[in-house]
Amino acid sequence: MSNPNPNVNPVPQQPIPPAGSPQYAAPAPQPGAQPQYGAPQAGYQGAPVAPAYPQQYAPQGYQQPNPTDTGSFGWAVLGFFIPLVGLILFLVWKNEKPLSAKKAGMGALVSVILTVALYVIFIVIGVFVAMSSAS
Repeated sequence: MSNPNPNVNPVPQQPIPPAGSPQYAAPAPQPGAQPQYGAPQAGYQGAPVAPAYPQQYAPQGYQQPNPTDTGSFGWAVLGFFIPLVGLILFLVWKNEKPLSAKKAGMGALVSVILTVALYVIFIVIGVFVAMSSAS
């Protein structure tokens, strides 16, 4: 099989063990122990598996997801009410926390756009009031 993209290292394929192998067998219950319910075991076939590549097999340009990068709405609120902080957070976090950086930057951008729009509206209203009072 040829590699369609020569820049990406192929992920080595591992043989799938037969269904009756000990890897997929359930652990033997202990006498008198309560049944354990919770997250499926790693060998369970129906368990969702996140694509975590070892660094040497990761596709070129792929970065492991940052678990602290939640991109929560709170960063947008902070950026909206304090636009300078939102801009600084965007510039500092744009590579290491892209989701949170985007939220903080968008909050700051929306705040600046709304402020400029309100100034323009107030100036237009002021001009109409000045013209109507002059006549």
